[in-house]
Amino acid sequence: MTLRHPIFFFAGLLLMLWGCGSSNDEMTKAAPQGSSDQLFADGKAAYAKEDWQEAIRIFEQVRLQAPASAIAAEATYLEAMSRYNQEMYAGSAVDFRAVRRNYPNSPFAIRAQYMVGESYYQISPRPDLDQSYSVLALSEFQNFLHDYPNAPATLLDSAQQRIVEIRTKLAEKYFLSAKLYDKLEDPKSAAIYYQRVLDNFYDTPPAPESELRVAEIDFDRKQLDDARKALEAFDAKYLAIATPDERERALKLHSKLPAP
Repeated sequence: MTLRHPIFFFAGLLLMLWGCGSSNDEMTKAAPQGSSDQLFADGKAAYAKEDWQEAIRIFEQVRLQAPASAIAAEATYLEAMSRYNQEMYAGSAVDFRAVRRNYPNSPFAIRAQYMVGESYYQISPRPDLDQSYSVLALSEFQNFLHDYPNAPATLLDSAQQRIVEIRTKLAEKYFLSAKLYDKLEDPKSAAIYYQRVLDNFYDTPPAPESELRVAEIDFDRKQLDDARKALEAFDAKYLAIATPDERERALKLHSKLPAP
């Protein structure tokens, strides 16, 4: 084996050391500048400026760089809020759920659970379209009320109002289907959807008309006992809030039904 001359050995060593130093400099430049705390401050500055895309980028970096730090929960929450403010509602729902799942004891968990429902609520479409997101929103708001009964009153009131709105929309979905079958002169199918309103959303605006239509359809189909029961239910539950037209129709149906 041929031994290298010492001068070549030391020259090679110097090149190796220089190369390592250069590599370290490049790694330092490529690495995120500053500590997690500094990145977090930069993210909050971007958030304050409503630069949502930049805030998302920075908060995601903080979350990945320091997932167990004291700022991780807030960074994840603000990342979710940035997506929400940018109307990226499906993504914000995922991030808000991550806050509750990964940081259940943080002060952001309560509002994050509320915001999961709010994110789905924002992409809940009009009643005649598919209501999958409405169902998800309803479930998340109900979970919020169940899991956080001592949440701030403003959030509790807002969640309850959202639940009323969503349940009304879901009732309208069934009600519109029933009305369509009425127009198609398919009373049996219409009655099924009117009954679904009553079974699931008896306390929503479409319920009085649905109960009355069930009674009228049963009468037309010669199911007099069922018609009488439905009409009695209408009188007991909805007569006080019925429209003048509904009251008049109910009285007319009463006059047609034979005494039991």
